[in-house]
This record gives sequence, C-alpha cells and structure tokens, in this order.
Amino acid sequence: MKRPNPTFLKKAEGIKTHRKKRTLIIILVLLVITFVVVFISSIASAQDTYRLMFPDLVGAATSTTTSYSEYQRPVHTTTETTTEVTTTATTTELHAVLAATATPTPEPTPVTVQDNSPEPFMEYYNFSFKPVGVQRATYQERAVYMDELKEKITSYQKSHPNMRICYDFISLPSGEHLGVDELEPVVPSGAMAIPFSIVYYDKIAGITGPLSEIVTFDQDYKGSRTSSYIAKNYSYGKQFYMRTILHYAVAKNDSIALNYLIEKLGGIDEAVAAVNGISGYIPYNEDRIYKDYRGKEFRVSRTTSCYDMGNYISYLYHVYINDPQINQRLINDLADNEVESPLSAAFPSYAKILHVLGRNTDRNAYLECAIVDYKEPIALVIYVEAATPEAAGTAIATLGGYTQKYIEACYEF
Repeated sequence: MKRPNPTFLKKAEGIKTHRKKRTLIIILVLLVITFVVVFISSIASAQDTYRLMFPDLVGAATSTTTSYSEYQRPVHTTTETTTEVTTTATTTELHAVLAATATPTPEPTPVTVQDNSPEPFMEYYNFSFKPVGVQRATYQERAVYMDELKEKITSYQKSHPNMRICYDFISLPSGEHLGVDELEPVVPSGAMAIPFSIVYYDKIAGITGPLSEIVTFDQDYKGSRTSSYIAKNYSYGKQFYMRTILHYAVAKNDSIALNYLIEKLGGIDEAVAAVNGISGYIPYNEDRIYKDYRGKEFRVSRTTSCYDMGNYISYLYHVYINDPQINQRLINDLADNEVESPLSAAFPSYAKILHVLGRNTDRNAYLECAIVDYKEPIALVIYVEAATPEAAGTAIATLGGYTQKYIEACYEF
C-alpha cells in the first residue's frame, strides 16, 4: 500500500482546524448578539412599565428648568438685628426730656429780703468707675460688630431724611473710635460746659482755694432766664461760691453759670484757645457754614463738632484716671446731672450715665455728650436736629440702643 504524502496530510489537518475555529467564532458572535437583543428588550420593557407607573419622572434627570438661572446668592444683611434694636428703642416709653428744664429744685422759702450771702457747697459723693468687664469677643469679632453698628447708624440716618444726625463713639479704655458725620458743625449750647470746665480744673490743678472765690449775680452777665436756674430763683445781688457756679453750669445746664465760668477763664477768646489745645477741629468762636435739618443755611460761630466733644470727654476721663484729684468734682457733677438723659431709655438701669445735654430750642438742636459707665466706660456724643423735641429724644435713644447692643455683643457669654 502506498503511504500518503506527508505534506498533503499537514495541509488537510490545517484546513480542518481552521474550519473548527471559524465555526466556534461564528457561534460565539451569534451568542453575543442574542444576549444583547434579549438585554435591550428587557430594558425597554422595564422602561415602558416605569413610564406607565411614573410618567412625570421619566427623563427628569436630563430635563432643563429656569430655577438655576433665577437663583441668586443671598446677600448678607443686618435687617434682622436692626429691626430688633429699633423696636426696643422706639417702643420704650420716652419722656420729653429735651423739652424739659432741669429737675425742679424746691423753691427757696419766700422771704422779704433775699439773703445775698453764698451758701456752702457740699459734695454729695465722689463718683468712681466700675472695673472693666471681661470681653468675650475677639478683636476680629469686635471689628465685625463695629461695622454692623456703623451700618445701623447710617441706615437710621437715611431712613430719617427730615433729621440731621451726627454721632461719635469712643471706647475709653482702648481708644476704639467710630464716627458718623462727626466732623460736621453742631450747635453745642450748654454742652460747652464740659470743655470749659475741663480747662478751668486743669488751670487750678486740684487746688481748692479758687473754688471758694465768690461771684455776684448781677446785670453784667447775660443769659436766658428760661435756661438759668440762677435767674429763675434769685434776684441781682445774690452771691455764689465758684464751686456752686461750676456745679450749676454742668448739673443744672445753667447758661448764666456758664457765662461766669467763661469770664473766669479770661473771656471767650482765651477760653476757646485753651479748649483748642485739647481739640479744635472746629474752633467755637469761628464762623462756620452749615445747613440745618430743613435745608436752611447758616453762617454762625458758637459751633463745634461731635469729634471735638468726643475728644474732650476722652481727655477728661484719662486725666481723671491718672489723677482723680484734678477732675473729681467735674466727674461728680456729670454724674449728678439733674437733666434726664435720653440714653436712660437705651441702657440698663445699672449703667451710670454722666452727661450734659445741650439744647437750643430756637434751632431744634440737641447734643447729648455722655460718659456711660457700662461693661466698659464709653464716650458717646449724639447730635440731632428734628422738628420736635420728642423726635430728637427718640433718635438719641435709638442710636444709644444700637451702641448698647454693640457693647453687649462684645461681652455677652
């Protein structure tokens, strides 16, 4: 028997193997196609079922709306805080303290002949400041609170265009300062008793002898009887110790007593020169032009600024802290002021308000200058021109309330 050709056998075997591989591949491809068709059919069936059950949700993930284009990032606002403080200040029952005179002192017993001899002055007590509290807020937090305070004050100004408002705040221990229109001319009236008293006590430097000097009430001294306790209660010829005059100028807001004080400083020019040595952004005896709350323009002297008044108060405090003997009597008179402060509606009853309230009813101008002995002692100067004393008093109390909330936020736990 003839043997097969080896080459032919290899070729035949190769063809057989190739056919097996091709058949296997075709089978696998068919299986994959079949699986895919079955899978897609099942998904389509499920989608149909889902669509029938939840027709509103099909395609929601890829649908487009206008909600994102209308969205705006919330803007930080202090409306909530402002509303709270304003409500507190304006709903507090306020007295018409700006229209009132000093708390009436019992009239002297009527006599046929006035006793012209000076009565001795007795210091009621020596006032002292409470220790400063422990502050909770960091410097960064306090700066944020300060910005919010300024925002509230400027917002109040804008919402009351029928008023003229100026504001100055100083933290007396740290010197932290906030002013709003504090450089504008203001009408101080009786509040000038503070700087003039400061330079008088600086002049005598704690010596008590000059306080025993006697002055006589006569027609040479000008002053309105409506703003003078002396004129209302005594006739010409009555004598007073200088210490009594100083007390009346501050505690009773007495215009005639203030004129006596200016005279003892050498007259208005010398008195103003001494005051300018402390602060003189607006010298009291120089003309200034300004518009009042009605838009009426004035060119007058006898104006100052809240900035200057804040500096006077700050100077007084620091001199007193370093040497109480010099200004103890002036501090006592500020604490014993008989004219009620609008700030009493803004601060808790335990906060002591040492102040002078300057009032010029002809120009509807009211200037509150105060040291508030609170969680920390602060200088607060608020000036308001308004159509009525009640409106001015409410404005001063409201701005004082904003300040109180600021200090409270710095110390609350």
